[in-house]
Amino acid sequence: MVFALCALLLIDLVLQFFWNARYFSWGIRIFNQRIAAPADWRTRLSLSSLEYDVPRGKYLHLVFRRLPDGSYAFRESFAQRFYPIMRGRVVADPKRREVRVEGRFNWSALGMSLSIIPVVLVRPAAAPMLLMLPFFLLCYLVQKKMFGAVATVIEQQLRGGTVGRRDPA
Repeated sequence: MVFALCALLLIDLVLQFFWNARYFSWGIRIFNQRIAAPADWRTRLSLSSLEYDVPRGKYLHLVFRRLPDGSYAFRESFAQRFYPIMRGRVVADPKRREVRVEGRFNWSALGMSLSIIPVVLVRPAAAPMLLMLPFFLLCYLVQKKMFGAVATVIEQQLRGGTVGRRDPA
């Protein structure tokens, strides 16, 4: 089981590192915020500036990359203090007249979360592993706040308001 979790973690990291489009669009959605975006508002949307406009958190910094389908994937920078529970994607959907900010459960975090209780049931001496569950919850709450900041910046862009920082180029 340990080897399977290590393999899952490695696969998870490689797919994030190389910005695999399928990886960012498939999985269990644990964060979803929809923002109304009529056609005239969507002209104000600048997803390419999100990396500069979303404020850096004290513990997290998000990095963004455009995917082939026109959506933008984002994840935590690899230089962080929290365990990455989610990866995100911003999708502008003209048919529904909305922009969605989605967060999907990272496979490695899901695998570890699901394996803790069976391991503790089989080996009671592993009970301290249960402390990982509140730690994962804390990581999720911090990331949820950062994903909410992405949605806030998009709302500001759509409404034509000023946004924090801009790309110096």
